[in-house]
This record gives sequence, structure tokens and C-alpha cells, in this order.
Amino acid sequence: MAERKVASLILLAAVIGLIVGSIGTYAIMQWTAKISSRAQLKLVGVGVYKDINFSLPVTEIDWGVVEPSETKNFSAYLKNESNVPISLSMYVENWNPPSASSFIALSWNCEASHVNIGGSLPVTFTLNVSASTAGFANFNFTIVIVGSG
Repeated sequence: MAERKVASLILLAAVIGLIVGSIGTYAIMQWTAKISSRAQLKLVGVGVYKDINFSLPVTEIDWGVVEPSETKNFSAYLKNESNVPISLSMYVENWNPPSASSFIALSWNCEASHVNIGGSLPVTFTLNVSASTAGFANFNFTIVIVGSG
């Protein structure tokens, strides 16, 4: 059934192209794919909060609908909840589907930041979606934040 729809769309596009081309006008066709996303946080000795008062913990980031070539940011506050000063690092695991990791990247602005006991700092997570994203409409992954001391 999906193949029929694709074939019908291709036929319709060809007919429109012939009509438009026959009167000397050129048209550009464009298709857009929207991809929804979610992320889960796995924390080691670090608290992640939505507010500077550390009262609203972040347990999941919902990136909403993202499109190819799009960049989205999520701001939060990190707090050292261990009993030693820590350095922060972050990585991503459990990509679903696994191929999403070839088209989507997550970064942040505090790699190797040093945080004293009970200290905190603001952080921005940045999701970058490749222009050539293909093969999936939904994805999710786990963000792992590690405090090493």
C-alpha cells in the first residue's frame, strides 16, 4: 500500500512537471521529514535540574519534532552531589535505532568542567541533526553524565 502511494506521488509529480515544463515555467519540489525524539539521562554523582534552585530534576529531555539540518538546545543546571570535587564528562548510549547515531549528534558546553562539592554550573545540551538523515522517523538515546573525582 505504501508503495502504491509512493508510485502515485511520483506519477503526480511527473504529470505536474510536464504541465509546468510545457508552459515554460520551472518548479522546485521539496519534501520535508519531521523526526520526533526523546532522551533519557543516566547520572553518576551529578544532579541535573531545570531550575537554579535545584527543585525540578531533569529525568528526560523531550526534543520535540526535529527536522534534517536542525539544531536544538536544552538548558539545565548541573550540581555536584558527590562528596568530592568532580570533573564532568558526557557520552550517549543506547541509540534506537542504532543507525540514528550516524545522523544525529549531541554535544554540551562543559566537557571536563571542574565542580566543587555542592557546586553547580549551567549547561546547554545541543542536538544536531544531519541534512542527510534517512531510514527512520523516530529515535531515542540515553545521555550519560559522569562526575569523576
